[in-house]
Amino acid sequence: MADPIQAAVQAVSFVGAGGSPSLSRSISNLGSQRFAQLEAPGFEMSRSGRSFVGGHSAVAGGIAGVVDLPTTTAPMVLFNSAQASGTSKVLVVKRISYSWASGTAAPAFGSSCFGAVTPSKLATALTANGSNIKTQAARGTATPYGLIDAAKSVVQPVWMLLGGIAHGAATTMSIGYSVNLVPHPFIVPPQFAFAFGVLSGLGTSSDTVWIMSVAWDEIEASLN
Repeated sequence: MADPIQAAVQAVSFVGAGGSPSLSRSISNLGSQRFAQLEAPGFEMSRSGRSFVGGHSAVAGGIAGVVDLPTTTAPMVLFNSAQASGTSKVLVVKRISYSWASGTAAPAFGSSCFGAVTPSKLATALTANGSNIKTQAARGTATPYGLIDAAKSVVQPVWMLLGGIAHGAATTMSIGYSVNLVPHPFIVPPQFAFAFGVLSGLGTSSDTVWIMSVAWDEIEASLN
């Protein structure tokens, strides 16, 4: 049997809009063409409906901080509802944020956020977001595979402290913190979850709660 026909790309060139030859380009040290990236970082993912945000939509859904890292109950989870077979859709977590919402946070301590991908599939798959929690595409429309809920049973992951701040009493100042995870994103396979929460003092009132939000992309990827 004859070898299949093979072809190689000899040259690729780029021109400006309308056929103008004014587009600036150069050759890299490895011999590939370089040209300007005009869109803002992340624009293409948002435009194509693959970038999402989600979290608490009301203070009533806020969660309590914890004084020690959890073992088998995650304060919050971002679950990948894609089926484990027949898909390679993964969630790429790129930002997590939290803010004091109610009560009196302990002034003697700061607060910090922590997170981890579960080491196994979630025992009970989520089919919808939890109470007072919403998700939405960054462009406004598109349906995410990612679902968010609170207080879910997990196999204890290896927690990573992501960052935090020192602060005074919550009654005298605003408290909020956001972590950019793009340099070290968490990858959530189908039926797994990204677990996260707030580490803080208990505070001086029983209704001290925090609201949290998370941003992620959904892409096709092989994890083999």
